[in-house]
Amino acid sequence: MLRLDDSIFEYALYDVLNGLEAQQQAAVELDALRNEWRATGLRHVDLYLALDLLVSAESLVSPRPGAWQMTEAGAERAALVATVSAPTMADQVARSVLKLIRERVPTGAHPVRSATTRRRAAARVRVRELSRPGQL
Repeated sequence: MLRLDDSIFEYALYDVLNGLEAQQQAAVELDALRNEWRATGLRHVDLYLALDLLVSAESLVSPRPGAWQMTEAGAERAALVATVSAPTMADQVARSVLKLIRERVPTGAHPVRSATTRRRAAARVRVRELSRPGQL
């Protein structure tokens, strides 16, 4: 199985936030993020990884459960990712991988999930996280 670099998830989430025109003062709800995330071609559970990465990098904060808000640093980074004029090699690789994934996954391949399916997926993620060695 192919292991994607974390930067790909970060780029995808920044693209999603830019697509939603996320503002520094406004919270973005999880449902809105999920709807936009489908267009990336990445797995649904990868959204949670991307959210964790950006929260750890202090680009996002969670003012309440199920909502995220960009910090000043996050807004600057999102603008930089959206308007990069001289991309680094890492930028080019991440963009290429995201483009390839989008091309390979048909548009209708990710149907809207029911609330029950989302709860089951979230439960599986929690179980996996709790079963990792060294975690309490």
